[in-house]
Amino acid sequence: RSAEKYMVTGNYFIMSEVAEVASAMLDSKLVSVFKKYPDVIDTIHFSDQYTGPKPTEDQQPMELPQGKKVLIFVFNLPNVTQSGIEDTQPLLHLVFYCIDKVRKYKLSREAKAKADKNRSKVAENQWKSIHAAKAEKAAEERERKRREAKERIKEIEDPEKQRKMEERENRKDKKKNQPKMKQLKVKAM
Repeated sequence: RSAEKYMVTGNYFIMSEVAEVASAMLDSKLVSVFKKYPDVIDTIHFSDQYTGPKPTEDQQPMELPQGKKVLIFVFNLPNVTQSGIEDTQPLLHLVFYCIDKVRKYKLSREAKAKADKNRSKVAENQWKSIHAAKAEKAAEERERKRREAKERIKEIEDPEKQRKMEERENRKDKKKNQPKMKQLKVKAM
């Protein structure tokens, strides 16, 4: 949502898992720094579950990444001379102010329940995608092994041996594709 709701001018957006957190963090002191340095502050990111940049489709991890508690501040310093850096000293004070503010903040019971519910959904979806990726990889491996076996059969020069090997492979495939039967032992009374 737009940051104007919190009296922050400029091209800022607030992305928050729980609205209560945004309201608590954006107090008058923080808003005044946003107003004073609109071109210098690029992003401020607070998270207790930061796992790094979002991986692309071909870089899906094989297990759930562990989240870290982070505060990330990105500033665009137009003047990197000594006097320019001294002018942005309030930004350094802002960093320490935010560290103290986040350390002291406690989430309400309802907000924590909502966040836990959302995070469990995300974790479940991530597990599903990991499982699908593993299944796809296993299927590709099985297909590769099957192709290699067929290539080995074709390399055999004796037609009789080749025919026997093909029959053996076909029997194996047929046996794998049959429905599994369970044997039950019944005791006589």
